[in-house]
Amino acid sequence: MSQVSNSIDGLRQWFRQCPLLSKNNRFGADYLSENPTEYAIYASPSTLRYRENVLGESILEDRQTQNYIFATRKNYGSDVKQNSDNLAFFTGLIAWMIEQNNARNFPRIEEGRVTAIVPTLTAYPAQVGSDSAKYQIQIQITYRRN
Repeated sequence: MSQVSNSIDGLRQWFRQCPLLSKNNRFGADYLSENPTEYAIYASPSTLRYRENVLGESILEDRQTQNYIFATRKNYGSDVKQNSDNLAFFTGLIAWMIEQNNARNFPRIEEGRVTAIVPTLTAYPAQVGSDSAKYQIQIQITYRRN
């Protein structure tokens, strides 16, 4: 990827490379509608890391982490196979993420150079409706600040 963008846009572009995601489905930023099947990346609270310099001032460390949620809305209901397939999608997505991490194929972001991207929480249905559910995982990117 040659284009550098903010973290959310960089992650959206990076995830679009995954063969499990349909190019025809909407991919939002901090928004997921009620329509199955859509994808979204959400910013999640992250701790900024600081150190003290020789003057006693607090400055941001060069190495930082950011947390995000990858979510999708899927059909959901009493059909066990459908619900099992929803979770299997995330098993494949996590495997793809680990493969990309091992190959050092990272999103490009304007905040710095990504050095790792890993899932930190397994998939679960975060919101359940009568016929669809929002499934999500948490991911963490580690980067060196510019």
